[in-house]
Amino acid sequence: MEMAGGQVTFMNLNRPDDGLEASTSRLETAPIVPTPPSEEEKSKVEAEFFGKPFKPEPLLILTPVKNAASHLEPYFRLIDSLEYPKNLISLAFLVSDTHDTTIEMLQDYADRQRHLPYKKRLSSVSIYEKDFKFILPEMDRHSYEIQPLRRSMMARARNYLLSLALRPHHVWTLWLDVDIVRTTPNILETLMRHDRDIIVPNCLVDIDAFWGYDKNNWLETTESLDFIRDLEQDFVLVEGYDEQPTYRLHLIDVATHHGPTYGIPLNGIGGTFTLVKSNVHRAGANFPSFTVDHAVETEGLARMALRMGFEVWGVPGVIVYHDIGSSGVEH
Repeated sequence: MEMAGGQVTFMNLNRPDDGLEASTSRLETAPIVPTPPSEEEKSKVEAEFFGKPFKPEPLLILTPVKNAASHLEPYFRLIDSLEYPKNLISLAFLVSDTHDTTIEMLQDYADRQRHLPYKKRLSSVSIYEKDFKFILPEMDRHSYEIQPLRRSMMARARNYLLSLALRPHHVWTLWLDVDIVRTTPNILETLMRHDRDIIVPNCLVDIDAFWGYDKNNWLETTESLDFIRDLEQDFVLVEGYDEQPTYRLHLIDVATHHGPTYGIPLNGIGGTFTLVKSNVHRAGANFPSFTVDHAVETEGLARMALRMGFEVWGVPGVIVYHDIGSSGVEH
């Protein structure tokens, strides 16, 4: 389904897909982490950072979903809360293998958008449906053993959505999880002002305990590079599991008090809130379902982008919050 120019159409894109083979390449050295500003310097740095002219540009927000009906209303509220010109935002969903009311709720949201005034209305809302018929083993979707397979499947879904939704006028692309529930309203402007090719905020669980959620945002360390040198080339590393420590530094473990201007280079990223200059995707950096430097999907995107000469950055002091009760949603 696509809503643009006041017209709504529906597209069902079910058809079989072929599998992909595995390949990989090797890594080099750990990145250098810049020194954060001192407390005395911070206010001056922030004044200069936010004092420069800023011009909003067309943004595409992409969200793959599966059985996400219980998360859509908070998601819609999050979109509405963003301080960014709504008429510059295109929103696109890929609905896969779903048996709840996700599609009906998305259609209703698109219809509501059509009746809003121009400056309050999104530029477009597109809803695509494709059943990949992903059959995972009978175990929890977050269990360690199935992560390489699960992430490979998710990569295919992301690439499919990207190929359908990205248009020539989109300057930025935001990959947004359906179960991100809150953040600061000016987050898009803040991240765009960093002017990095790929940039992510910190992602925490939406409770008062300040727990980290997205461990896929990380950078290599000397210890982690020593560890991976002896791994088979097609071995996929996954973060946050006791079964396999990786010795990497996670963005959620970096101090958050340095403010919104302090960023660090990353080697891997998650997909909870990932802002990409669209030309990075147009250059061919996507979500590999095969192994790239021991990574697939979003982390594989970071690996691929770095190999192509793009910057990958994280901002520990800018935070998005992930729903704590979303373990039943798969996307």
